[in-house]
Amino acid sequence: MLISTDRLLGVELNGTDESVGSIHDLMFDDETWVVRHIVVDTGHWLPGRQTLLPPAVLVDTDWRAGIANVPLTRQQVKDGPSVESERPVSRQKEMELYQHYDVPYYWGPAGASLVGGAYMPMPLAAGLLPMSEQPTQEGERIHLRSVNEVKGYYIRGNDDYVGHVEEMMIDVSNWSVQQLVVDTRNWLPGKKVLINRDQITAISWEEATVTVSMSRDQIKNAPSYEPSIATA
Repeated sequence: MLISTDRLLGVELNGTDESVGSIHDLMFDDETWVVRHIVVDTGHWLPGRQTLLPPAVLVDTDWRAGIANVPLTRQQVKDGPSVESERPVSRQKEMELYQHYDVPYYWGPAGASLVGGAYMPMPLAAGLLPMSEQPTQEGERIHLRSVNEVKGYYIRGNDDYVGHVEEMMIDVSNWSVQQLVVDTRNWLPGKKVLINRDQITAISWEEATVTVSMSRDQIKNAPSYEPSIATA
C-alpha cells in the first residue's frame, strides 16, 4: 500500500496504556530509500523531547483514520534512548534503539528472529547491510535523512530546474520510498507529478536539490499526482 508522507505525518500512535504521541517525521536512508526510523512527537506528556521508534513496532494501522497502535507503554517510550535532533543518528545509537525495543537490526542477516519479542516486525525493503558493515563505535549514519528536510528541495532535471519536492509516496508494507511528488507550479501552474525513485541520480544537501535523469518535457509528461491515490 502506498501512503503519502503528508498523510503519515500526524498519525496518532496509541500505546498499550495511552497515546505515546504522533508521527512528526520519518528518517530514511538516502542510499537504499528505506525509512529506518519514525520520529515521534511525544506532546504534552513528555515535553521538549522527540524520540525515535523503529517502523517495525507499528501494528493494527488505520491510515485513513490517522491512527496506529504500538505495543508499548509510555514508560517504555520514555525509557528509550534519547536522540539529539540536531545531530546525525550514529549506528551505536541505532543499536541502542533496536535493542531497547527488541527488534532485529536492519543491517543484520535477512530473516533475523526476535529474542524474547512479543511481535514480529514487518519486513524492510531490500538494502540490508552485510554483517561486515557492523557499526564501529564512532561510526555515524551520514546517509540518514529527514523527510521534512527534503520537502521543498528543488528538482533538477538534465536540462533545467523543474519544481520542488512536495512529498513522498511510501510503501508501508516494507517502508520503502517509491516515488516523489513534485510540484511543478513554477512552470506548470497547479500540476503535481510523480517521479519514480529509480529516476533519482543524486541528492545535494548543500544545494538543497534532487537531481533526476529526466528532461523538462519528460517530467511534464510524467503521471499526474492525484491525492486520492495517497491511500491506494
